[in-house]
Amino acid sequence: NSFIEKKDFSNEQKFPLKVLLCENCGLSQLDTIVSASDIFDEYLYLSSTSKALVSHYKDMVKTISKKFKLSDNSLVVDIGCNDGITLENYSSNLNILGIEPSSASVYAEKKGIKIENIFFNKKNSDQLVQKYGKAKIITATNVFAHVDDIKDFVLGIKNFLDNDGVFIIEFPYLKYMIEDNLFDVIYHEHLSYLSITPLKYLFSEFGLKIFDIEEINIGASGPALRVYICLNVAKYKTDKKVSNFLEMEKELKFKDPNPYFKFAKRVQSIKNNILSIIRDLNKNNNIVGAFGAPAKGNTMLNYLDINKKDILAVADNTPVKIGKFTPGSQIPIVSDEDFEKMNVNYALLLSWNYLDFFLKKSDFIKNSGKFIVPFPKVNILPK
Repeated sequence: NSFIEKKDFSNEQKFPLKVLLCENCGLSQLDTIVSASDIFDEYLYLSSTSKALVSHYKDMVKTISKKFKLSDNSLVVDIGCNDGITLENYSSNLNILGIEPSSASVYAEKKGIKIENIFFNKKNSDQLVQKYGKAKIITATNVFAHVDDIKDFVLGIKNFLDNDGVFIIEFPYLKYMIEDNLFDVIYHEHLSYLSITPLKYLFSEFGLKIFDIEEINIGASGPALRVYICLNVAKYKTDKKVSNFLEMEKELKFKDPNPYFKFAKRVQSIKNNILSIIRDLNKNNNIVGAFGAPAKGNTMLNYLDINKKDILAVADNTPVKIGKFTPGSQIPIVSDEDFEKMNVNYALLLSWNYLDFFLKKSDFIKNSGKFIVPFPKVNILPK
């Protein structure tokens, strides 16, 4: 999400992007950690600019409120609350707290949400318990995979969670990434690529239990899992889905390097296909752009090794991104309205996780534009 200005072109930083596998617990993780304070200092990702995500988190709060009876003034916490997209949906009789280290916290505070502008860890959890008491619900959506020291983070959760409380995480699921070739969800904010096997291993170490799992069609980085974790292992019965997931991951050999090597070959093939389409379109005097400027789009653009000669501009409706440039590829980001004026015929859909939404709602499609959709197989839509 480090979108840049023209003056930054000459001193851009680049880092290796390499994924390693722990064959002991099955966790996939990056080998290079970029300083979290560098990433989240001036953070240009605002969740509420996505209408699809607004709807998703509204539904999530409804599900949580229905599933767990929350009494008046129960403490409900969202770690990595961004602009308050989740917390603003809870009933006003609850004690609501957002934890957000980035500049996005300002937007949550404007909505009247109480914010602690800190990174969550064990040390900070001690202060939070003293100040607010224990939490009945803690959510961390699209956050857990960003955490460098996840053991320390889980210790903080154990400390902050009420004995009957529930910790709920959402994350892009490794299985979907491998099966649908979603290589672009690999970027420096995502330090871990999660599945249930290493998570069970991790939570068990601290006396916490995974008791339920839901598959989610939409998330900030694509299809996700929602996992429910508790401290009071006797209070919540473990759903059969947990053992089903563990069994399936064993069959898929998530601890074995071979499925990952096969994934890498398929990714190379997708790269070749997309490049071939973009170059053919440009040769035939079509104007090619890109649609959406999510962080994962920067993995896509840099892995394809394309720039503004190949792609004219990127359309995005996030005000703080408009007028900036994509890092590495240095393609200008423009508003949807300005993008329309450029007469783009084809757009590489970088926000592919909202394909259905954009096919129905975007002016680009209504005005006869077409998307180059990268996953699970390269496709041009509508036909």
